Amino acid sequence: MLVNDYMSKSPVSVREDVIYHDAFRKLEDTEMHHLPVVNSNSEVVGILARRDLQLAARFYRESPVEVSEIMHTPVLTTPSDVSLSSAAQLMMEQRIGCLPVLDKNNHLEGMLTETDLFRALSDLLDKK
Repeated sequence: MLVNDYMSKSPVSVREDVIYHDAFRKLEDTEMHHLPVVNSNSEVVGILARRDLQLAARFYRESPVEVSEIMHTPVLTTPSDVSLSSAAQLMMEQRIGCLPVLDKNNHLEGMLTETDLFRALSDLLDKK
């Protein structure tokens, strides 16, 4: 089983120069918990969690703060051809809820989340 088999393809992302209000709206509209942040070259430079944006809303309120000010960096990523077990191990060791998946050009190709891992586990259990 590879990351490619279970990752969410065509992930939603946000540019690093976007105001955090807009990123929060995008997260709410898509009902996601994590949002990768990309630069003008479409390279992943950070990640935002829902709680990061909630804290920013409390602290910055209506100030026009860019997501580059509140994103987590550096970001752990994975290629799509890595085994799912290796990616899951990395997520457990680092205590993170997702991994942006990069293509051969280091551009965002997908997202692997805890939900994707649960889906893989469910598939394995159904086979037995």
